[in-house]
Amino acid sequence: MTDEPGRLDRRKIKIAARGSQERRRHARVSLRLHGRFWSEVHGEHACRLIDISPGGARILARLKPAQGDRIILLVNGIGRLEGEVVRTGEEDFSMAFRATDRKRDKLADAITWRFNKERLGLDEDRHAPRKPGRGRARIRLSDGVVIAANVIDVSVSGAAFECLERPRIDEVVRVGEMSGRVARILDNGFAVVFDPPEAQTNDSEAA
Repeated sequence: MTDEPGRLDRRKIKIAARGSQERRRHARVSLRLHGRFWSEVHGEHACRLIDISPGGARILARLKPAQGDRIILLVNGIGRLEGEVVRTGEEDFSMAFRATDRKRDKLADAITWRFNKERLGLDEDRHAPRKPGRGRARIRLSDGVVIAANVIDVSVSGAAFECLERPRIDEVVRVGEMSGRVARILDNGFAVVFDPPEAQTNDSEAA
């Protein structure tokens, strides 16, 4: 007995999302976001995020807390995070987050969505629940045709989209500022693997 198409497709999506989630749990990405931090010794001060992962962050600040200090960090677009300072530099410091696995998973989703939102030109779906990874993307196919698609799942290295159009496997596409190729076809859409950063740079210079 074969599975129903809808049920099979949901299973594929869950497997793909689970793999992306594991990658997101460990990925450190560059996010230049403004925020504030608070410590018992120094009080509250302005800062700017340099990079972040679900396990910790590197932060630029004029006043740097000492190693071992307990920190509460509030970053625009990410939220409230708690942890302790594990390294201090000349202009920045690094902190490790204290969080449950569930909160780290939510943080991974928030980081991934924020990282991809602008570079992929994603628009939030105002009618859908506020869940990272949900939104609308404009995708340019190799023949110049532009299609609109719902985002199923997104990670640093790729994304899955829901739409009626079916591009070819290995077809080159552009999503916002990112280029990539179609890696697989889903029952209700397709998945794209993004080109590595150096390839993105070369494409931009050539354009």
